[in-house]
Amino acid sequence: MTRITLGTMTHTCPLRILELYSGIGGMRVSATESGLPFKIVGSYEINTTALEVYRENFPEMTKPHNIMGLNVDELRKLNPDIIMMSPPCQPFTRQGLKRDVEDARTSSFLHLLALLEEVPQPPNMILLENVAGFETSQTRTQLISTLSRRNYVWQEFLLSPTQFGVPNSRLRYYLLAKQKPASFCFNLSDSVQNEFPLCLCVKGEEIETSKTRSCHHCAKPSLSSLHCLLHKFHCAMHPRCFNVGGSYADVLPSLSYYLDVTNNLEPYFLNEKILNKYHMILDIVNRDSQKSCCFTKGYAYYVEGTGSVVQHNTKVKISEIYSRVQELAVDTPQKIELLQQLQLRYFTPEEVARLMCFPSWFRLPKSITNKQKYKVLGNSINILVVTSLLLILTKNNKS
Repeated sequence: MTRITLGTMTHTCPLRILELYSGIGGMRVSATESGLPFKIVGSYEINTTALEVYRENFPEMTKPHNIMGLNVDELRKLNPDIIMMSPPCQPFTRQGLKRDVEDARTSSFLHLLALLEEVPQPPNMILLENVAGFETSQTRTQLISTLSRRNYVWQEFLLSPTQFGVPNSRLRYYLLAKQKPASFCFNLSDSVQNEFPLCLCVKGEEIETSKTRSCHHCAKPSLSSLHCLLHKFHCAMHPRCFNVGGSYADVLPSLSYYLDVTNNLEPYFLNEKILNKYHMILDIVNRDSQKSCCFTKGYAYYVEGTGSVVQHNTKVKISEIYSRVQELAVDTPQKIELLQQLQLRYFTPEEVARLMCFPSWFRLPKSITNKQKYKVLGNSINILVVTSLLLILTKNNKS
């Protein structure tokens, strides 16, 4: 099996990754950004649009693979060191019916749990992402029971990119699991944790590369590879954060670092119908804002709860516009004229990808529509959060 020590980056062979529910390739992108040597031994996805995006970035992806076709013998032959996956979230979302194990979209994950029960040697590690709400589901209960029976130790989290210095709220459930006798580089808790277990200080103390030490600012374990990842990301996006102290959560940058300035943005302006019907429930941000709401697969198609919109024209005050709008009758044409002065627009798919921390080399193919781009991005993961979790999962045992 693979032996990797992130502190020194020594290894005997690449980390063998089995990527399930691979979508547009977010887990593979995270593995790439981690700097870890790895090999994708299998990638399972059936959504044709997601596969088109995946192939745009990783051309060797050849054909769809259905998890329901995976069996014990095939899993044994793949012999993964780690399974990385983001199972369908619809059975657990607040917008959905929350049918949990009764939802047909959960069947493939339950099939996987059955395989993990039967395979002679289960994977050394598991990294799973899903929506907040998964932690109270029956599906999660079955997952934990399987992990316990197969001799894993694990930790669950509810984390958002804002904790890592990204101005986008995307609270998600994460699970990290390891086969005993392996352990983690942090203390485990039986409860779902709302804080990242390692140091996220902007100016974390220098650490030795051979072991983990505690940061004297936050007293959490400090990991050099994690600090390098965060430093590299923020240097590229907003280097001014290094002029201040505190954690990355304390120095959220403005959205200006993530927004386009040269593209033709008029196609993304909200139309009159949307402005007239939904102007009171829009979450409106501008270039100076330090927040944005979670983007879902329905962004730019549905309005409520699917993500923020941008006030493109900041020369007018939004408070004054809305104050004047509220004084007008519902069907007054002047109301639309006032709202149009704000030039409210959707984030472009490229801006959404940027806020989800996809690297600059990642491409969305021109062959798919914007609606398709928003949908597959809404179903994907935040790269920076998952990469950070992958680094601490693969870190050698606590010193």
